[in-house]
Amino acid sequence: MRYLSGLGALVVSFLVLAPAARATDQEAIDRAVESGVAYLKKMQQGDGTWAHAEIGATALAGVTLLECDVPPTDPAVQKAADAVRKASVHLTHTYSIALSLLFLDRLGEEADVPIIESLTVRLLAGQNANGGWHYQCPDVPDTEARRLTGLLKQRSELSTRPRPGDPQRTLDKAGDPQRIANQRKLTEEIRQQLEVINRAVGRRDGRADDNSNTQFATLALWVARRHGLPTDGALTLLNARFRASQNGDGGWAYSHHTHSPGEARGGKSTATMTCAGLLGLAVVHGAIGEAALRTEKPKDGEKPKEGEKSAKIPDPTRDPAVRAALTAIGSAIGHPVGKKGAPVLANGGRVYYFLWSMERVAVAFGLKTIGGKDWYDWGSEILVANQQADGSWKGDFSGMGADTCFALLFLRRANLARDLTLALRGKVEDPGEVKLSAGGVGGEGPKQPLGLKAALDSPEMFAGPKSEGDLGRTGKPVASETDRETARLVDRLVKAAGTKQDEVIAEMRDAKGVVYTQALASAIPQLEGEAHKKAREALAERMSRMKSETLGVKLEDDDPEVRRAAALAVAMKEDKTHVERLIDLLDDKDAAVKKAAHAALKSLSEQDFGPAAGASRDEQQKAAAAWREWWKEKTKR
Repeated sequence: MRYLSGLGALVVSFLVLAPAARATDQEAIDRAVESGVAYLKKMQQGDGTWAHAEIGATALAGVTLLECDVPPTDPAVQKAADAVRKASVHLTHTYSIALSLLFLDRLGEEADVPIIESLTVRLLAGQNANGGWHYQCPDVPDTEARRLTGLLKQRSELSTRPRPGDPQRTLDKAGDPQRIANQRKLTEEIRQQLEVINRAVGRRDGRADDNSNTQFATLALWVARRHGLPTDGALTLLNARFRASQNGDGGWAYSHHTHSPGEARGGKSTATMTCAGLLGLAVVHGAIGEAALRTEKPKDGEKPKEGEKSAKIPDPTRDPAVRAALTAIGSAIGHPVGKKGAPVLANGGRVYYFLWSMERVAVAFGLKTIGGKDWYDWGSEILVANQQADGSWKGDFSGMGADTCFALLFLRRANLARDLTLALRGKVEDPGEVKLSAGGVGGEGPKQPLGLKAALDSPEMFAGPKSEGDLGRTGKPVASETDRETARLVDRLVKAAGTKQDEVIAEMRDAKGVVYTQALASAIPQLEGEAHKKAREALAERMSRMKSETLGVKLEDDDPEVRRAAALAVAMKEDKTHVERLIDLLDDKDAAVKKAAHAALKSLSEQDFGPAAGASRDEQQKAAAAWREWWKEKTKR
């Protein structure tokens, strides 16, 4: 990245840590990046956005273009930035808040600082008592929305000014980031909002959370520290969260589970969420390191007093939780590449999301290997082998270009928080190459590898649950055979015609096995007319036979078709266990899911508090508040 140009020894240290690709490999990687960037640009719409209901997809694409050395002045980047700024005024979607903050910070324009401050306040307000985040943060006060709108109108004047004191460009003689916290005073409006957050009791205790939203919020809060925002309280909660919820295998699950000594663990560990936990701990260690430098470092020209130790950043690899998690990830990333060749994935699934998550962790800790394996060589060979002819990568998040962004960010070894890597610049070792002296929470080390694997001769990158009742909170299960079988069933259903198609839908409705649920959900967007309607009905009927606990997982799924069907299934089962979650879904990003949640609530309650079709945002929120009030009164009896 451009921020570290001219830093001599520091740059050399980063180059030493970065694995050097073979010349032929590097040429292939460069071609892949060039082709991927061209694809991303073609995806951009006339209004500057990438096709998705949330602006976070556009912010992610903007960050990716910048990391791929597309100039900030490029029309694609500028149009994306304008779209993100406009959307930021009323933004409450957690992923989008975090990604917008990262994009605008990376863009580096002084006039965007008020937006970054405002987005940070929303993230701080969105953290719950468990230290985590869910999909939505609190609404933006009207006064704040008006303030930001006014600032955007003045933008043409402000944008011509240089951005002073950017900590990623300005470092002192010792190489320590100079914090804007010491240079910039927060505005009165921001300080007042922070005071309200600090006075809040309970911190949204009743809201669910997940480690996926939390990892994006975590990275954004680290970046926000550059702008003088007080994040130490949030990081304290985050630290407690990940230390209390680490599983015995060293990993973390999608949802938050706290453990007491000797208590059985809950929620299956996944590779991506284990990376989320590691990123959280990296940020906490980085904050501790910065505090040590600020409070213990002698002034310029002074030597430590006799008997006084100089500032020393704690070594994160002496942290048992970090060591156990790195060991767990090492067990998940497969054999060294080159022996059997990279797998060609029939369905990329969430592989690309995992690769980027792993890349962020490796770069933050400055690791060349994980589990004794060269993570970059392994991942880059997979990515080059699986790039599509149009320059894209296809997985669960390909529709908005996110999989392509994840792949490009990995190939570029993107580091959105270089000052975090600086803060962790003590000796960081790969536990896979040294003897593990301490392990996960409450134990000597991971007694078994994560329930995940990376097989170079198979398209299945992850092993997963064998039945739908054996899920963690990860959304879609990924069983050892599902990728190929799901693709086969989807193809069979989509290509069938007439009565044959009806027969296939009925078969997939009634058959046993995780793969049939996934296949129905994956096929629905490809069907039209009556077939589309019948497939949706079949999926809801199928899910109505699931246990209540499993339906709760499905209501949190990333696939809107699964969430929609789960909401209807809850009503079909007359299961009131999930009423609160149904109310949350009234604010879902997908219109069909909102409609299904509303229908389910009406069926379960024999009441109707809205929202009506075509309701405004305010009307939707009032309807949700009315439903919550009804449920509060109902549960008092």
